[in-house]
Amino acid sequence: MIIWTIQPYSVYQELVTKGRFYCYPNKSCNLREPDFQAAYAWMIAQLKAKVGLPPNDQIQTPIWAWYRARAFSHTRPDFREHRDYADQVCLELAIDDDQVLLSDFDSWHFVLGDSYFAPASNEQEWEALNAWFDGLTKKDQQAVKEASWQQIFDITPSHDPWTLNGAYVQACFWQLELSQVRKAWHMKKGEKVREMDVGSV
Repeated sequence: MIIWTIQPYSVYQELVTKGRFYCYPNKSCNLREPDFQAAYAWMIAQLKAKVGLPPNDQIQTPIWAWYRARAFSHTRPDFREHRDYADQVCLELAIDDDQVLLSDFDSWHFVLGDSYFAPASNEQEWEALNAWFDGLTKKDQQAVKEASWQQIFDITPSHDPWTLNGAYVQACFWQLELSQVRKAWHMKKGEKVREMDVGSV
């Protein structure tokens, strides 16, 4: 499958030098936040269950990418909107389907918020399901809540306001290899975006 990841330029430099890259948890600003730690731990468990264990024991956290970076469109991110670092790259990757776990980006926020994801199709169902959930014991709530999160892996497009789904789809995978890079764009603050020859820095 084709996916796109935005990374600091230093990651691309390491990728060119070493031929592969994997995440360093101590360098992730998100993993300094307790809420993110719990959500990432859950996603890591899902990646292990659905894709398999990482290729070596040094890899602890996945790399994140986009499968649909624009509404319902399998295309690269809009460079005007995705400026995460002052000096960054966008890499277009070709990765085997069985190495990647896709999930709905908007629904992922139920995991980030540690919230029950009620499978409702209208407001009445939403209120009824949440009232039912509120009546459960704390232990049962945890089990039901985590089971509800499995819905984020359904990326089937739905435009219905209540079941809006699959508009923005994120991807997780364990390791990035230079051989997987099809295209690379350098985006540096104050400079025009330029496409690079893959492997050059």
